[in-house]
Amino acid sequence: MIYLILAILCSAGVSIFMRASEKYCQGHYGILLMNYVVCVLAGLILTGRGLTQTDGKGMPVTIVFGVVTGLLYCGSFILLQWNVRKNGVILSSTFMKLGVIVPAVLAVVWFGERPGWNQGLGFILAITAILMIHLEKGKIRTEKAYTIGLLLLLLGGGLGDSMAKFYDVYGNPGLGSFFLMLSFLVSGIISGILVFRGREKITKYEVLFGVLIGIPNYFSARFLLWALADIPAVITYPTYSIAAMALIGAAGVLMFREKLTKRQWGGISPCDSCCRVVKYVENRKCRTESLRC
Repeated sequence: MIYLILAILCSAGVSIFMRASEKYCQGHYGILLMNYVVCVLAGLILTGRGLTQTDGKGMPVTIVFGVVTGLLYCGSFILLQWNVRKNGVILSSTFMKLGVIVPAVLAVVWFGERPGWNQGLGFILAITAILMIHLEKGKIRTEKAYTIGLLLLLLGGGLGDSMAKFYDVYGNPGLGSFFLMLSFLVSGIISGILVFRGREKITKYEVLFGVLIGIPNYFSARFLLWALADIPAVITYPTYSIAAMALIGAAGVLMFREKLTKRQWGGISPCDSCCRVVKYVENRKCRTESLRC
């Protein structure tokens, strides 16, 4: 449970620093590139220690998963930017968050997880919270939306998140840091190409915020990988998503003086309820294991 909490805190930290950077950073890809550079360096430091403690078994699988995950990470970001231009920030952010459906469904269909009524309730609360927080009545024109782009955004973001679970099942846990490092390296290479093509000049603020974003970005992925080893994916992913959203919303109000609508405040309640469901599941699991002993 502690790893899931740390992953949520780091994920919220990424968005908070991204929000703070808007005032100082004007480029599209410079801060993204610096973020991935920091993630790769963090991965190299931890990978160096990890490789000395493993026999290297499963390296080909780790490389494949790392490259695919990196492509999905960066591809999702590019799709998000395209959809924001074509469909607006409301629809785009909603479909990005709804990508949590993909790993939850895969957890049941592919990995054979069987959620109980409480886990199913938590998932429904998660989707409800996402829709309430991100969708505002009267601001959506679905007939003008580029439906294919939105669906690709949902699938791309969801599959990118799902790769952590795939690696947890099929990969070598001893190479987890190398897997993440390789994922960020691939994303960094693509970001570097985009910076070069756009002839963007990287400023000192983009370097600063790249560091501030990169550190929690790397550890959010690392803690999530550890959390998936203990908590079913069908409840981990929705909780990870909506709990981070609740923290980001609170930070927006307290730090950036943003105003939430009544509908968005209402979405915070399902967030809290879902977290309580997860806590209940974990407590029940602990009691069951203690009885077995």
